[in-house]
Amino acid sequence: MHIMLFNTVLFIALGLVMVLVANSIADRRLKKKHPELIGEANSIWDSKAFIIRRAGLYLSVLLGTYAVSKNIGDAAFAANSIMGSMTLALMIESLLGLASVLVFTFTALHSVDKFILSNVDNDNAVVNNNCAVGLTESAIFIATGLISYGALLGEGHIVSAWVFFLIGQAIFILFGYLMEYVIHPTHNAKSDIEKGCISSALIVSSMLLCVALFVKNGIAGNFYGYSQDIPYFLTMFGLQFGIFIGYMFFIEPLIVKAMNLPPRSVASFSTKVALQLGIAVSIVANVSL
Repeated sequence: MHIMLFNTVLFIALGLVMVLVANSIADRRLKKKHPELIGEANSIWDSKAFIIRRAGLYLSVLLGTYAVSKNIGDAAFAANSIMGSMTLALMIESLLGLASVLVFTFTALHSVDKFILSNVDNDNAVVNNNCAVGLTESAIFIATGLISYGALLGEGHIVSAWVFFLIGQAIFILFGYLMEYVIHPTHNAKSDIEKGCISSALIVSSMLLCVALFVKNGIAGNFYGYSQDIPYFLTMFGLQFGIFIGYMFFIEPLIVKAMNLPPRSVASFSTKVALQLGIAVSIVANVSL
């Protein structure tokens, strides 16, 4: 019981510190790029889009922090002692893990934005209450948090966490091209989101989160070696993503047609998002090798 209480208190404490640090970094980044947006005359917290983006940032950091705190808790449970588990190696690994969470989060924002929202001044867009941009960036943050959770969870080391995080980012970049030219080639999601189209933001955000769930499921757990874990991840991800694409192209159109939803409406896209996320969670829960 005392170890469970320790895990809870540890996550709350670490989570609070990490959210405050991430918020400070985000404010400094915004002030450096757009100093005109910070000041008494410009209340950025009046923008719903900005609030949505920051909420995604906080959740992303909390997901990664949870993986680190869970590793500490698991070590305490294995040693049946809180103090006995606090080795120097675990403390160093945990500190590096927390630092990696922040680096993962802000690196992903930069790299994914370059491919998904490459024509948008994201900071100005969210301050000007472009909720489509805010929603998409929030999804990018949350998806990154899921990947951070998978990369940092379990017995491994920071090097392996970085390797699998970078593999996840490469998949995101590839997925950005697939979204634009293969999965939804009939319309330009980037320009739609730039114009504030919530429908496009919903479908892009949903796909990002689904892919992140598949990546997280393939990399979470103990590290057994690259020769074993990388083929497992690629096979696991490919299987899950293949099932999901089959649903999107063959089953989803039938469901949408049966429900007689108006095409390209927010209601139609919201329904698709709910279905896609439900299917993705089901795939993650039931597909294993």
